[in-house]
Amino acid sequence: MYGLSGRILQVDLGRGLIQVEELPEGTRRRFGGGNGLAAFLIDRDVGPDVEPFAAENMIVFAVGPLTGTPIWGTSRGHMAAISPLTGLFSDSNYGGAFGLAQKRTGFDAIAIRGNSAEPVCLRITPEGGELVRADDLWGLSTEETNTALAEREGKGAVAMSIGPAGENRVLFANVVCGGTRTGAAGRGGLGAVMGSKRLKALVASGGDKPDVAFPDGLKAFLRAEVELVREKATPLTTYGTPVLVEMINEKGLLCTHNAAVETFASASALGADAMAPYIQRNTACPGCPIACGKTVATPSDDGETVAKMPEYETIYALGTMLDMTSIAPVIEANALCDRLGLDTISMGVTLAFVAECLERGVVTEEALGGGIGFDDADDLITAVQKTARRDGIGDLLAEGSVRLAERFGKDADRFVYAVKGLEIAGHSARGLRSLALGYATSTRGGSHHDTRPKYLFPETDPGFAGQPAYSVRSQNFTALGDSLVLCRFVEERLIGSENNDKLAELVNLVTDWGVTSAELEAVGERIYNLERRINVRRGAARDQDTLPWRSMNEPIPDGPAEGRVCPPAQLAELLDEYYVLRGWDANGRPTVETLTRLGLGAP
Repeated sequence: MYGLSGRILQVDLGRGLIQVEELPEGTRRRFGGGNGLAAFLIDRDVGPDVEPFAAENMIVFAVGPLTGTPIWGTSRGHMAAISPLTGLFSDSNYGGAFGLAQKRTGFDAIAIRGNSAEPVCLRITPEGGELVRADDLWGLSTEETNTALAEREGKGAVAMSIGPAGENRVLFANVVCGGTRTGAAGRGGLGAVMGSKRLKALVASGGDKPDVAFPDGLKAFLRAEVELVREKATPLTTYGTPVLVEMINEKGLLCTHNAAVETFASASALGADAMAPYIQRNTACPGCPIACGKTVATPSDDGETVAKMPEYETIYALGTMLDMTSIAPVIEANALCDRLGLDTISMGVTLAFVAECLERGVVTEEALGGGIGFDDADDLITAVQKTARRDGIGDLLAEGSVRLAERFGKDADRFVYAVKGLEIAGHSARGLRSLALGYATSTRGGSHHDTRPKYLFPETDPGFAGQPAYSVRSQNFTALGDSLVLCRFVEERLIGSENNDKLAELVNLVTDWGVTSAELEAVGERIYNLERRINVRRGAARDQDTLPWRSMNEPIPDGPAEGRVCPPAQLAELLDEYYVLRGWDANGRPTVETLTRLGLGAP
């Protein structure tokens, strides 16, 4: 069977039961793998009243029809659950090699429910799954856990695990993937869901490489494209994503000082040139010619600390949002977050929110039991450590910025930079026109992986015209890519930024499905509407399709993007047009007609 096997490993941790479910081919083709398959299983099996830490919540690890094929960027996997941070459907795409190892076991998805009475690890092989006591791993870092499991299971084994943050149910704890290049399912607190289930890790091994329908045709396709992909990706190969820091700053769109301003005088101290002296080597996901990852080394008490280079989003969250004027503490904090199992975006944006609230007198250090200041490396490192262990002020920080704002009261909500409870990524919600509506309508919340950032060269203000249609197309395309599962960087350089016949050709070379680009577009649209329906059933509506107060009420004060803002009336107009294009009602709910057309049944 090419592409997808239809095999789902169903695991009940509470009862210790493991079974195999077979999905019909029609379901596979309608939802793909990855986030589409995860959304299908969660929509089917998790009720709208189920709380994130309840035994009935389900965690899904899914791969796609392209996973593990010779196509670059297909060692990735996808993870989803009901988020403890947002209370809504949350999915996260991760790199590394666990997705590849899972695909070789022959399971398209691993669906886990129930809460274990003691720490456990799930071992997956082509023969099925086995639960193993993990008392000896509880309390270890993600790095220690992944290394121990890989060594214990032998050649080809790859693990994904939570760190102390997930064990302590930090609401933005992540799950970290082993392999030569570390990956993370880093948004929405999916690691906290694993922690609530006492599931320390998964480890997958065994099996053969997946077959493709037309291997010679696929080789020819990739051979014809590889040099152009390498050329388009040259900045990423040379510098990695830190190359974006100064580029985005030059456009006046680099959120700084908790997004109060969007230009940063010290941007060069955090960009690619500042990172270069610390880089030891390039790292790549298996088989990828881009090699956007880097391994860095910084001086430490033990000689040096070797870790994964922080990505742009991390530099924004732990760096520019906190006015950091040196890259070294950002590298150290990033390494800590990876080892402890923390989402760097929510961590940094929450810290920046607290720093501004302290600065403005909204809250005091005495009330918090500690403090965090702008451009304070010691505060940053201490706060990360305390958050993972819910120690002192860390117990508050672990709740995220939205819950803290509710606790602080006064005008604290004006300084929150989040949507639907999820802290916003490093692309301006008020300055980048393509993302104002994109963030507001994201099923995950403040994610840049639903609607993709659209930068212009040279930068001009495109205004809001056409953004609803762009958001629909972009969201359908990202949902499709995350179901296939394909790396965003590869996808955008190999295929482009929107669905087209080239992608259909690639899918058909692997699967022999004979799909058209229109059919693939319908897959993306179906998945996005399914995610929306899950959220609507959980209470999401138009009032949650909004932006931070600052993004709607405070124009950017200076710089190249000075004056940009998305006022409430403007956002309302965009939502009206977007809902019509989506086939949703005026309150943002998919209509019966839309759900019927997409084969999704009742609202």
